[in-house]
Amino acid sequence: MNKGNKEKVKKSICPINDCCRPTHKESKYCILHASAEEKTEEEFKKALKEYVNKIKKEDSDYVFYGFIFVGKIDFIKDLGINTFKKTIFGEVTFEGGAVFRNATFEGETDFNGATFKGYAYFRMATFKGYANFRMATFKGHTNFRNTRFEGGVVFRNANFKRQTIFERAIFEGEAYFSDITFKGEASFERATFKGENYFMKATFEKHANFVRATFDEDMNFQIKSFNGGASFKEVSISPGRKLNLKVKNNKVNVSFEHAYLEDAYLDISLGTDVLIDFTDALIRNAKIKKDQIKNHILQEKKKEFSEAQQVYLLLKNNFHSIGRYEDESWAFKKEKDMERKNYCHFKSLHKWLWSCFLNAIYGYGERPFRVIVLAIVIIIIFASIFMNFGIDANPQLDTIPKYNILKELFMGIRYGDLLVRLKDISLEQIKNCLYFSTVTFTTLGLGDFRPIEGWSRIFVGAEAFIGALMMALFIYTFARRTGGR
Repeated sequence: MNKGNKEKVKKSICPINDCCRPTHKESKYCILHASAEEKTEEEFKKALKEYVNKIKKEDSDYVFYGFIFVGKIDFIKDLGINTFKKTIFGEVTFEGGAVFRNATFEGETDFNGATFKGYAYFRMATFKGYANFRMATFKGHTNFRNTRFEGGVVFRNANFKRQTIFERAIFEGEAYFSDITFKGEASFERATFKGENYFMKATFEKHANFVRATFDEDMNFQIKSFNGGASFKEVSISPGRKLNLKVKNNKVNVSFEHAYLEDAYLDISLGTDVLIDFTDALIRNAKIKKDQIKNHILQEKKKEFSEAQQVYLLLKNNFHSIGRYEDESWAFKKEKDMERKNYCHFKSLHKWLWSCFLNAIYGYGERPFRVIVLAIVIIIIFASIFMNFGIDANPQLDTIPKYNILKELFMGIRYGDLLVRLKDISLEQIKNCLYFSTVTFTTLGLGDFRPIEGWSRIFVGAEAFIGALMMALFIYTFARRTGGR
């Protein structure tokens, strides 16, 4: 064969690796690899059937690498393929819809870099071997409802541009959704993840639905974006497994309403304005820290104080069950704060005032330092009162001085002889009043000073009564904070 004939033969062969088919008309590719504009749907489907029949006859693997499918392709109805052995769809393009309903992929299946311009229908399909959808692009509606992945599956760097459904899908092996982008709504409702799962650096531009999904292994979600929020309502994590949830973007809601998180390990990292909902979640013995959810409770931010109170009650009980008493104290304080704010209306004004009073005095039993500060303030106030009404030294002493300090100050301001009167007030007199107030508050009653007859005696009795209450309150609060729960 001369050189010219060799070049002619070379030009008539499709340049795709291992294709060896003749080029189609004016195209430089064969009819299976030619672009949609270079062939008709009828021509392509005829050639595709011939290829499929040849594979069936030879009982070899299907290799659709780089094919450009024209029109709707139903691999079961149109081509009679119910079962795929090792199948390669790498870099293929489906110009129309692709239907794999009820198909069985027995060996490894490769959709690496595939492009689905129409809808992709994998409902009730079964992948017994490893399935690779890495860098695949789904431009139309995508349906994996009731699909079973018995081997591992990878969707890393895949791009779903419209609604994507994985409802009731079963992932028995590893499931990789790393660096994936869901531009439409993504639904994993009632999906089951029996193996390890990874949603690392995933992006959900619309709502992500994991309602009633089940995770038998660790739940790994490191999300770039939940722009439409995420619902893990009634999701179930097996006891002892770990939930890794990291959401970087702001102003979204993540719901764990009625979720089953009992005995799970929760590692949560949320962006500034990410809000989380634990309404009626089962979180007993769940390992979680207050710093992970502090300032992220949805109901509190929405001022739904009654609902927020119930959430903090759940958290309080959980922190108690795992022995995190500092966190339990925080949750209890927040629970009472929500209760107080819920009372902030006219009909419950008396409850609101009483709650404010208890919070100011001892922080609902969680702030013993407040009791100490308040005790000091009370002692100073009563010392000032005794300065005004006066106290006497015990008659058994040599001197019986009177200390009407505030009265003298007021009189000095009134008559303009304040400096003269101040000279008569010594630091020792002030010390004596503070000392007498302290002794009265602590009910020591040493007897070296006594109140002047009249109002001073009434104030002494009042301070002694308040002091006894405050000391009892301090003991209760201190024991509560240091003696465990």
